[in-house]
Amino acid sequence: MAPPSPSVAVPPPVLRALQHLHRHLHEALSLGDLARAAGVSSFHLQREFKRATGHTPAQRVRLLRLKRASLRLCLEPARPVTELAFDAGYENAESFTRAFRRALGQSPREFRRAPDWWRWRALFSFPFSPEVASMPVEIVNFPDTPVALVQHLGSTADVYEAKRRLVEWRRAHRLPPGSAATYGIHHDMRLQAESGYRVDLAVAYGQPVVPNPQGVVAGLIPGGRCARVRHQGSREHMPAVHELYAEWLPASGERLRDFPPFFHYLNVGPDVAEHEMLTDIYLPLQG
Repeated sequence: MAPPSPSVAVPPPVLRALQHLHRHLHEALSLGDLARAAGVSSFHLQREFKRATGHTPAQRVRLLRLKRASLRLCLEPARPVTELAFDAGYENAESFTRAFRRALGQSPREFRRAPDWWRWRALFSFPFSPEVASMPVEIVNFPDTPVALVQHLGSTADVYEAKRRLVEWRRAHRLPPGSAATYGIHHDMRLQAESGYRVDLAVAYGQPVVPNPQGVVAGLIPGGRCARVRHQGSREHMPAVHELYAEWLPASGERLRDFPPFFHYLNVGPDVAEHEMLTDIYLPLQG
C-alpha cells in the first residue's frame, strides 16, 4: 500500500480566512469580514485566495453551503428541500434549485434520488481546507471490535453511495450518530482513483447481521497495538496520515501489522461542520 501524498502549505492569510469562513458558515459573511480575520486588505485577500484555492471567497462560501445541503439531501431524506434552501442562504426553494442545478447538473430532488457522485466529487474536493495541527502520536492497545460494514470497491467518487447505504441501515436499526462508533477501514490510501479503490465503512455492532437490502455484512477490526493520532478538520484533507507514514513510522522503528489503517470518526452526520470534524487515525503495528 503506497503512503498518501503530502499536502501543500496554504498561505497564512488564506488559511486564517478559511478558518473564519468555516467557523461562521451559517452567518452572513462579507469580504471585509474575512479580510479582517485574515489581517490583510480586502484586495490582497481576494487576489491571494483566488490564487491559492481557485475560488474567490464568495464562491467558496457558496460551494461549501451547497456541499452541506447536498449531503443533507442524501443522508436526511425526510428533510424538506425548502428547509435546506433556507439553511444554505437562499430566499426560496426555486433559487436554491437553480443554483444547485447549475453547480451539479441535477435538481435537488434528482440528486436525492440518484446522485451523480463523480460530478459531486469533482466540484467539492477542494485543494485546501483548514485544519488544526495534529496531536502527538500515541501507542495504544485497540480492542477486538465487531462491526457491521458496507464494502466499497470502485472509484473514490462513489464512496458517498456506500456511506448512504450504511446510514440507511443504521436508521433501520435505530443506531443514530453518537450511539455506536463509526469507522473507515482503508485498504487503499489513494486520494483519487477511477477504479479498484477499496474502503470498508463500518459501525461497531456486536449482534448478528442478517441479510439486508443495503448489503451490510458482519466484520471485525482485530485488536492489537496501534499508533494513534487525532486529526481535526476536513476528512478529505488529512495531512496527519502522510505524517504518520512518511515521518513518524520510519523514525519509530515500528513495523506495520497485516491489517490496513483505519479511522475512527468521532463525530459524524451532515450537521457536523468540517472544521469541527474529529478523526482518530490508527496504524496497526506488530508486537
